[in-house]
Amino acid sequence: MGWVEILVQIVVAAALGAAVGFEREMSAQPAGLRTHMLVSLGAALFTIAGMEFSNGDPTRVAAQVVTGIGFLGGGAILREGMSIRGLTTAASLWVAAALGLAIGLRSYLAGVAAMVLAVIVLAAIKKVEEEFLPQRRQMEVTLSLEPDAVLSAVERAVGQALPRSRVLRVQYREGGHEVVVTARPTLEVSLAAVGERLLELPGVHGVSINR
Repeated sequence: MGWVEILVQIVVAAALGAAVGFEREMSAQPAGLRTHMLVSLGAALFTIAGMEFSNGDPTRVAAQVVTGIGFLGGGAILREGMSIRGLTTAASLWVAAALGLAIGLRSYLAGVAAMVLAVIVLAAIKKVEEEFLPQRRQMEVTLSLEPDAVLSAVERAVGQALPRSRVLRVQYREGGHEVVVTARPTLEVSLAAVGERLLELPGVHGVSINR
């Protein structure tokens, strides 16, 4: 394999990773443009080196790259309240590594086609989810109550203010109680509007929302 072809493979791998990373960058994700470029470039370089020094067995290189990218993808996954964030970014890092592997194996058509489809999934399918699956995102609401608040009355009031909600747990304290509620409001509902409405409920003096 000549040095010109190696250079082309590395540049193409970085470009394909950049295409995927650009969408993640526009979505303000922790792993963005540079991370995806480096992942794809590194996977391509490992593949090229492995083909040269491991008797040409690509499966050995691919197995090690997939194992390594698992640790990097795991670092992108975060838990916030009832929601888990970063799964899509972790998957995009995994795809970026696969793009690098494909280019390292000189499967240019497969790499470009996968990159185009990955960008469509990340950008276009996201719009479809927001349009047709607006209730899939769950929020967690913690209500701080006055010591004399009637919990059953608060639960009924919360059910009217937040449709499709349920009480997850109740914590009894000396200075007041806490009620944790999960709900699936539509995306059009702002957190500020939900908080203001819940603060108006009798017996509620504090609201915390995680979405």
